Amino acid sequence: MVLILIKQILVMLCMMSIGVVLYKIKQIDEKGVAQLSNLALYVGTPCVVIQSLAIDFDATRLSAGLLVMLFFLVIFAVSVLIARFGCGKPDRVGQFAVVFSNSGFVGIPLIQGILGDEYVFYVTMTLVVGTITFWTYGVYLMSGDKNEVSVKKILTNPNLLAVIIGMILFLAPFKLPYVLAKTISGMANMNTGLGMIILGATLGASNIGMMIADTRLYKAIALRLLVVPLASIPILMFMPVPSEVRMVMMIIAAAPAASATSMLALKYGADYSYGTGLAIGTTIISMITMPIVLAIAMKIL
Repeated sequence: MVLILIKQILVMLCMMSIGVVLYKIKQIDEKGVAQLSNLALYVGTPCVVIQSLAIDFDATRLSAGLLVMLFFLVIFAVSVLIARFGCGKPDRVGQFAVVFSNSGFVGIPLIQGILGDEYVFYVTMTLVVGTITFWTYGVYLMSGDKNEVSVKKILTNPNLLAVIIGMILFLAPFKLPYVLAKTISGMANMNTGLGMIILGATLGASNIGMMIADTRLYKAIALRLLVVPLASIPILMFMPVPSEVRMVMMIIAAAPAASATSMLALKYGADYSYGTGLAIGTTIISMITMPIVLAIAMKIL
């Protein structure tokens, strides 16, 4: 599995390099990156979610999915404690990066490549918890203002809506019409390449020298990529599900910081450069740390 992971990471790096080149030769600019991000957020990832859930009902799979939600919530709580004590209360951007991983652009493609499309089902279960915690604790953490927390944003989040639609299809005794199913499948297939091009273009637009000069970066990166996933292993040891499902959880736990780290930092007047450095830095370094962490997890879980 580690060899497959390394190969999949190399594929994703190649895709990211295309994004870097496109930005450098001015075929994509900052406005284009924002538009592509919206395309991935509102079309690509939701279609992946719906596709993964639009399968025949399976009670065993559903019970395992509910366990995934429960254990993901426990790992989230542990991550919050690690971030609070590791980064310190004033470092809100660093805490956010440690707690919230990029399960969409990075986690889903890796799980598809390593374990197969059927295991994306379990990622969708984490998206329910992740969406709620993101728009509540995450927004409060980055803004420092409880009034910024919006129930409307939770309920209208495209990923959560996709989960609701997908769960209806999963529970219902019918399947999507051929044309609609093929449309969703086609849109879902673009998600990996689109996500990597976005990350690559963001990297091409970044001031690397300014980022690496920020010493806060290294502590938060170590917490996100090493401490959180390693702390997740003993939690997952008690999870009564197949080893493949535990590996799904490990991949999400070991994924880089959410790309929204930089976007929310900009929105709420936090340190945007630091947030961008965390999103990009964890993405690059995770290509090295993920195989190591998952190799350790495979021997224990």
